[in-house]
Amino acid sequence: MGKLGKLLSSRLFIISILILIQILLIVVPMFFLSALFIPLFLGFLVISFIIAISIVNRNNSPGFKIAWIIPVLCFPVGGALFYIMFGRSHLNKENTEKLRKAVESSKGIITPDNELLEMISERFSPIKREANYLINNSRSNIYAFTETEFLNPGSIFFEKLLIELKKAENYIFLEYFIIGEGEMWQKILNILVEKAKEGVEVRLMYDDIGTINLLSVDFPEEMERLGIKTVVFNPYKPSLDKFLNYRDHRKFAIIDGKVAFTGGINIADEYINKKERFGFWEDSSVKLKGDAVKKVVVLYLEMWYFATGETQDFAKYAVDYQAKNDGLVIPFSDEPLFNGLIHENAYINTINNAKKSIYICTPYLIIDEVMENALIRAAQSGIDVRIITPHHPDKKIVFEMTRANYTALIENGVKIYEFMPGFMHTKMIISDDTTAIVGTCNFDYRSFYLHFENGVWMYNSKAVTEAKESFLKALSVSEIVPENIYKNLPFRKRLLRSLLKVFAPLL
Repeated sequence: MGKLGKLLSSRLFIISILILIQILLIVVPMFFLSALFIPLFLGFLVISFIIAISIVNRNNSPGFKIAWIIPVLCFPVGGALFYIMFGRSHLNKENTEKLRKAVESSKGIITPDNELLEMISERFSPIKREANYLINNSRSNIYAFTETEFLNPGSIFFEKLLIELKKAENYIFLEYFIIGEGEMWQKILNILVEKAKEGVEVRLMYDDIGTINLLSVDFPEEMERLGIKTVVFNPYKPSLDKFLNYRDHRKFAIIDGKVAFTGGINIADEYINKKERFGFWEDSSVKLKGDAVKKVVVLYLEMWYFATGETQDFAKYAVDYQAKNDGLVIPFSDEPLFNGLIHENAYINTINNAKKSIYICTPYLIIDEVMENALIRAAQSGIDVRIITPHHPDKKIVFEMTRANYTALIENGVKIYEFMPGFMHTKMIISDDTTAIVGTCNFDYRSFYLHFENGVWMYNSKAVTEAKESFLKALSVSEIVPENIYKNLPFRKRLLRSLLKVFAPLL
């Protein structure tokens, strides 16, 4: 079967067509009725005006508001209906309540270490504010007795992961956005099966959209037969439920509550460069060993509770385990239940506190005005702001959207580089050689507003130094984007990028 045949017979395509049919069955009759009955059309005009007023008054970014106001006012029937179905960015009441219960179920397991916070002297008050923001808004804690290691590229992460999986004695918890058949998954699976036979508890959670064309429909049942407890997050169904748009983009591998891995790397062969898709795949992960892993375990169990409704024995899995002191560490999560845009604000806090430099790696640079202004303000203040994005795109439209965001940044002193060997998938920000956030969150609307994400904030840790070394190595094989690169860009391409920048919040 050719590529077209595979696409047409895929579950993703079939379910998407069924959803589209449902949308058309709602929207098309309304178009015809509004054309035949003037009062109905006038009614939609009034509704569109009311919706536009409500959008203006919502606590969203200006870009998000503009992206919705244009279709709502220009197309009163279709625009209004689409906004009613998909425009309101909060979870529905059912899922909001489920997530709230999952979060509350771990109450008392993690308690803020106020004494450690107070040890951060007034001289480092900006760092203290960064830490306080994450602790207060992501229910986390600050940890001192945790060893950190920045792993790059994916092949090194993979070697370290296999070593730690083989050491497991009590449990292995895995949570990934993408799992694909191949050498990487097969080697991991072999260890998981062996460990399950030894009596080690093995759990696997993955996102349905991330794996929909990579794993068979009966994959969960197959895993269960092998002794691996398996959960599919938010199964893709032929339904207009807006929650389908919210995906689990987190990545965790946790062993015995003592060691945890997280970062941009999924489980598929391109992530370890065993399979070439877009040139060399540049990606990174952080290994944590010590007391900070306790929070990672809690994050995992909360998500398992949310996805399954099964109550969890947090005390059994969130063990106390201290390693050597290696700076300060805060693992944190970002869920669409909260309006705080935790990851975006954490990035902005890091940018605002920088005194010398800001280094960023991201596969997508599709940012709102708040983030754009923070980066520009830093560059105009004399901070060395450098961003590395891919030169070889994984999605052409998204690549155009990324490049559409270059101009204003470059014109105001931000240096943007494209990673020439291939695809840059690392997600991290480094400030002044001392502070870094590494995790799963891209610099784009979907990660900031819709996805379940996670990250690790680190201060004066070994991984921060290693992350900077990795950045400089990637920079050495990247090319700077000159200020006048788009001066002679064809009109059609300039128009496309202008439209993509306006409607980026909806995509």
